[in-house]
Order: sequence, then structure tokens, then C-alpha cells
Amino acid sequence: MKICSDVDGVILNYIQGFIDFTQREKIPYTHDPEIYGVIRNFPDDVEMRDQFHGGDDLRQLNYFDDSLKILNKLASQHELHLVTALEPEQTQKRTDNLKELNYASLQCVGDLHKEQIIVEEVQPDVMLEDRPELIKAFYNAGIHVLYPDWHLYTKGMDRFATPFSNWLEIPELLQDFSKIN
Repeated sequence: MKICSDVDGVILNYIQGFIDFTQREKIPYTHDPEIYGVIRNFPDDVEMRDQFHGGDDLRQLNYFDDSLKILNKLASQHELHLVTALEPEQTQKRTDNLKELNYASLQCVGDLHKEQIIVEEVQPDVMLEDRPELIKAFYNAGIHVLYPDWHLYTKGMDRFATPFSNWLEIPELLQDFSKIN
């Protein structure tokens, strides 16, 4: 089986990394990043993203509980590809952060190309994704999607995809999927 996964928000806790960054840098914000996303509603969102991505934070994001263990297990049995919306110039930082993870490929493709790369090039049997518009797009492309339901912004996506509450559920969900196909 060919499995593709997003990285930030699915494997790595990008939101907490950003919150830690803003606290360390004493950058105030007036919104709840758990609900509205992390780099939003700043006077200059692009500058804020560049500041966050410019340091070493992307090298040090924490794995979600059990994601590393489960993904390495899956990688020993299936073809595992990672595609992230980070810009290509962030590839080394993302590679450094994922050095303990076994995968067939990692692509930092930028936000505008992510959907196209996954649908046209990677062509996975299963996609792990957290962004609602991409969950819908992959569903519409005929890709079975699993999504983490611990994010408030993924509520209601069960119409298009299969939710999981923790990484330990993934092997069984994939086994159920392989029985169907």
C-alpha cells in the first residue's frame, strides 16, 4: 500500500511549536491558534511566518504521541511518502526534524503545489491530512483520507474522511481499508 502523510499538524506539532516561538519571542496575538490557525491575524502574516521559519524551530518540533513509532512500523510494511506545504527552502530543516523517521520520500512543495503533487505524482492509496480543504480535495480525487480529529478545525470532516483520535488507531484503520480494497 502507498501511504502519504502531511507533516505539520499530523506528525509534528506545528501549532505548539509556533506557540512556544511566540512566547519565547514575546509576540502577542489576539486569537486562539488552536481554533483559527497559527499564522493568522497578525499585522503581517508573511513576515510572521518568515520569522518563525527563519530560526531553528522547524528543526525542533515535537512528534505527536506515538506518531514516530507507528509511522516507522508502517514504513517497514508499506511505501511511506511525506509531502508538506513548507517551501522547498525549508527541506533541510524538515529533514533534520524527521531524521528518526523512515520514509521513501519527503517533499517540501509549497502551499500552492501540494494538492497537485499528491494527486498527480505520489498517487497514494491513503492520505493522512489535517487541512479541511485538502481533505475534501483528496476525497474528491478518490483517495482514502485519514485525519486527526484532535484539531478543532477538522470537526465535520468525517463526511469526507476517517477520523483518528490517536496514532495507535492507524494500523487497524489501514487494515480495515485494505480489506475493503
